[in-house]
Amino acid sequence: MDAPPALVFWFALVALCLPRDLHAQATTLQEAIRAAEAANRTIKVAALERDRAVRDVNVAKTRRLPLFSVTAIGSQPFTQLGITLERGALGVYPHDGPIPGQTTTLQSPLSFGFIGYLSVAQPLTQQIKVGLGIELAGVGVEAGNEQLRATRQAVVNQVRRLYYGIASAESGRRTLQASVDFLKQLQRETNQQVLQRVALQADGLNVKAQLAQAEYELLKMDDPIATQKEQLNRLMGEPVNAPFEIDASTIADSDAVSLDEAYAEALASRPEMRLAKVQQHKAELERRIASAERIPDVSLVVLALRTVNFSSTLPNAVSSVGVQATWDIFDWGRKREEIEKKRDAEAQTALELKDTEASILAEVAHQHRRIIEARKQVEFARALQAANAEALRIARNRYVQREAILSDVVKIQSSLAEADHRYTQALMDLATAQADFEKALGRDR
Repeated sequence: MDAPPALVFWFALVALCLPRDLHAQATTLQEAIRAAEAANRTIKVAALERDRAVRDVNVAKTRRLPLFSVTAIGSQPFTQLGITLERGALGVYPHDGPIPGQTTTLQSPLSFGFIGYLSVAQPLTQQIKVGLGIELAGVGVEAGNEQLRATRQAVVNQVRRLYYGIASAESGRRTLQASVDFLKQLQRETNQQVLQRVALQADGLNVKAQLAQAEYELLKMDDPIATQKEQLNRLMGEPVNAPFEIDASTIADSDAVSLDEAYAEALASRPEMRLAKVQQHKAELERRIASAERIPDVSLVVLALRTVNFSSTLPNAVSSVGVQATWDIFDWGRKREEIEKKRDAEAQTALELKDTEASILAEVAHQHRRIIEARKQVEFARALQAANAEALRIARNRYVQREAILSDVVKIQSSLAEADHRYTQALMDLATAQADFEKALGRDR
């Protein structure tokens, strides 16, 4: 990058954000990220969705195995079951003559009986469609993984933003506290000079007003710090009011990468890009499954039929083994239209993949420019702050030596307070830009 490194930014942030109690337990940035990944409820929901997709794969694999089917019927016949044998139906013999000698009807009494039907079918040609179905279910797992990565990445980005925001807000609070301490000291000196009649009463009132404003600005910092800590606790799965301190020394500057390197990393890592490729593969599989519907369903089948107390004249046990084929020979063009619809969906996903790639590249370029601009802003704000601090030191020394009036000191102090606020805002903008840039690159940590 053309912009200077931002390590100075983090050194300044560390110096301004030292914990109030050096012995207090501080939560590092990586600890906050790990806690969010382990306990965040949104991530857990995405993980459960992925687990459901894994179970769909296991369900699809069972379709390769034989299908066992048992049917049992208990029934009371309304009509008698029997067979009629015509005269001589069993043959005509020289000594016995025709058997039977006359037309005979054999019937069973009407009684409650049972019928049992068992079939075992092993799919044969259906294995092609089953295999495609398993692969399609596997695509669902890949999509679930990418959705989980996207959710985890979004949560990590929120953690970074909040952590950086707390660090920046606390640095601003300490800067305001330094201004309050300076104005209190200046008020004491001014009051002493008013008593000695070397300063006007208006000067004392002016300093008092400046002090009141600084104390008010300091008080306003408490709410954003507390709110961001509560939000960070929620992301980490902790009680929202759980106390903790941040450790600004664990915040590291993002690696300085060129725009081309950022493009390559984002295209390889962004879950949106991977998900678009998964959707394209899914559309291809759905089209192949629709084409496989034209293949006849052929299965190896074993059948067994058993009756109990149903008929004494009919066989009570029948079994067979064979091949069963089912084929819709004419469907009015339904399969052809289904295939064409899947082809259109496949072309649509190819276009969406290209659009996703272009969108990611545009976002990476935008965040890359934001990083450069934010670092320049910090550099300028730091220089402005240093210039105002030096001007205030000189003005105060001149005021103590009675070479300058109090209004000059107050005016420069006001300018320094504005420069401090601008520097704090620049630090916050850089922190936010860094978090967004890392998200644009697809980094999980």
